[in-house]
Amino acid sequence: MAWRELVTCALLGTERQAPSVAGDENALGQLLGRLDESDREGTLLRAAGVMALWRRAGWQLADDPQPLSPPCEPDAASDCGPLARQHLALLLQGHDPELLPEWLEALGEAGRRAPEECLPALLDAGAKQTALRPALLPVLDRRGRWLARHNPIWSYAVETTDETVWQTGRFEERLALLRQLRAVRPERGGELLAATWSEELVRHRREFIQMLMAGLNPADEPLLEIALDDRNREVARVAADLLARLPQSRLSRDLTARALRLLRFQPAGLLKLKRARLEADLPEDEPALRRDGIANPPSNVKLGEKAWRLSQIVAATPPGTWCREWRRTPTEILAASRDGEWRQALLDGWVLATQRHRDADWAEALLPLHPDHATLTAALADILPPARFEAYLLTLLRESSGGGRASALVVLSHVERPWSVELGRAVLEQVRQRIRQDKQPDWWLANALRGFARWLPPECSEEAVAGWPTQSKQWPQWENAANEFLDRLRFRRAMREAITQ
Repeated sequence: MAWRELVTCALLGTERQAPSVAGDENALGQLLGRLDESDREGTLLRAAGVMALWRRAGWQLADDPQPLSPPCEPDAASDCGPLARQHLALLLQGHDPELLPEWLEALGEAGRRAPEECLPALLDAGAKQTALRPALLPVLDRRGRWLARHNPIWSYAVETTDETVWQTGRFEERLALLRQLRAVRPERGGELLAATWSEELVRHRREFIQMLMAGLNPADEPLLEIALDDRNREVARVAADLLARLPQSRLSRDLTARALRLLRFQPAGLLKLKRARLEADLPEDEPALRRDGIANPPSNVKLGEKAWRLSQIVAATPPGTWCREWRRTPTEILAASRDGEWRQALLDGWVLATQRHRDADWAEALLPLHPDHATLTAALADILPPARFEAYLLTLLRESSGGGRASALVVLSHVERPWSVELGRAVLEQVRQRIRQDKQPDWWLANALRGFARWLPPECSEEAVAGWPTQSKQWPQWENAANEFLDRLRFRRAMREAITQ
């Protein structure tokens, strides 16, 4: 009896279909053959139990002609203790999985390695979550690295410096080599890829070309120009995006020159204008633009075709260009675009250009314009250095108006970044103050409170417990959210203490 037949029988019901226990002449078939077929329900349940055990432990593996790989060398770092293992098991089972990066970082800071029984689950998690890898890779130790070589989806964790792999290895091994070279010797990685680019399979080119994001430099431009003409649209799109991130590339210079011809800054006073404004011409469709990745707008874009082209040309222009050309700050330029017909196209372009060039001045100027957009807020905040980001938030939190303080909390609800003690205390005070003052609970803030517990520094754990306005009229509406906030803080504290024991 096959497992599929057993499941079908269970779904149909034993009244409609009797379980068949006729099987092969192997040990499993002989065991199933002893079941009493007159008892349909009993036979179904017993067969399910036998087959479940057989699937887990009784499967006879086929002979593998490949020679055994050399055994793993002993790990260099010490393991964590049993309590830390329990915490990790909880995280991997889905209990507060957002805290897994912090657990891994704390383990790395303590100079310890991940427990061996959790390595497969951790490697799986790293395969699914790219953002987890910086914290995961340092704690895999030798056994984790050795294990990663035996599963293609774990190739991101393979360490190799043997360049012969580029000629003889599997795709996953070559990808791992390129990833590592781009981290330490990006030019060499680019040379290897350029040498074999014309021979690479189309389905591999996209992943290879994306690797150039790490360590992107002017030496990559010749290969990216070739990839710009690739018959695979996604490969060409990625190449255009990377070229737009290189200010001195041919693509970036051409599109910047176009952008400067399309946009004009009209200062206040000129032509009797009461305030400054931006004027824009919309670009027509051209073969040159299409080659540079500006062809047809994606179906989910709300802009018209010409407006979308304008946004993409602006997105390929280093944002500092506008400040130098017009001698205005980003805030002044954004204000001048406020009532313009093509403002949304310009905003879309400036946001993408700011992300591509990680321009902190533009990021800070754009941040207040997208307070409710979680993804954009997180992306723009990520560009700001930690000290500058916190200074921005603390200024808002200290404003006398409630709007600025509320904006700061909204921004923080979208941004995943550890807080300083000063910011943690300011946020705690602001949340308590809102609970004291609000006639009705802020449901969004109640939901965000649990997320805040992830970023409050451990030094604030003690003071976070006290000082809640439990006598407030609305406290019962906040109590559950506050308790969840405190529970998470306690778990984080216990988690960190267990790692260092």
